[in-house]
Amino acid sequence: MNKKYYVGIDVGGTNVRLGLVDQDLNILFEEKHQSSKIGSKLGQLVKEFVSKYSINYKVEAISMGFPGLVDQETRKVLHIPNQKSFEGDYLMALEKELNIPIIVGNDVNVILLYDALFFSIDPKKSVLGFYLGTGFGNAIRIKGELYQGEFGAAGEIGHVPVYLNGIDYQADKQNDLESIVSGFNLIEIHKKHFSQTPFEDIFKKHFDAKEIQNYLHILAFYIATEMTILDISTIILGGGVIMSEQFPKDYLETLIKKNLFAELTKKNFKAYYALPQVNSGILGAVIYAKNILDKKAA
Repeated sequence: MNKKYYVGIDVGGTNVRLGLVDQDLNILFEEKHQSSKIGSKLGQLVKEFVSKYSINYKVEAISMGFPGLVDQETRKVLHIPNQKSFEGDYLMALEKELNIPIIVGNDVNVILLYDALFFSIDPKKSVLGFYLGTGFGNAIRIKGELYQGEFGAAGEIGHVPVYLNGIDYQADKQNDLESIVSGFNLIEIHKKHFSQTPFEDIFKKHFDAKEIQNYLHILAFYIATEMTILDISTIILGGGVIMSEQFPKDYLETLIKKNLFAELTKKNFKAYYALPQVNSGILGAVIYAKNILDKKAA
């Protein structure tokens, strides 16, 4: 049997990582480029990478994970908050030019697929992913199927409204969760309240401070809320904030569990912690593509 090959692309706000990957998820060749330098030339970068290897390797699909909203039908990149230059409808034309299917999705969704495989979670089991880095990303897999919503925006937990600091009745939009729970806001908390303490020690040295306790409780409340609404007991936690050495993981689990409604959810609660692997986005994109192509072939 001839081996199948895929191009997986992790389109990040900082870097774009591209990899030629075989069907066994071995990365044969890879490249990394600064996102700010690529900008509107992303399509050209993809074309050059694929053309470099498609002579010797038959590429089944190109799969791309974006840090924002994409239209899976038209391949249009709709909204990328940190890299607006990636937006546009250039991928459908590129798909026709290369004569290779291009599959697009949200970066957190494809990372969840990789992490679930890495931890050998039953493929048919429901699982939620919560990734707390600069922002707060979320992915939902229900009975083995990614749930992406009507317009591909499911899991945007960082953009749901919060009212810890009161309700702003005059605002066009209430402040969202990322205004409180995000790596960006953690930096602001450090600057405003704990600037004399090294940033990497604020959870340890100021654990009991109101600002830190608010941060941890709100994070736990929203995780528990989604787990309760969807009745899912297995979660994956990741991202730079949660995976830092100082982060109180056990305490967060305690807060989540005590705010869960169903006793069976509490009893079966299981949290996995994602490893900070730079290639998880590439491999997750390939897993995503393989799942989609397998369904079409079935």
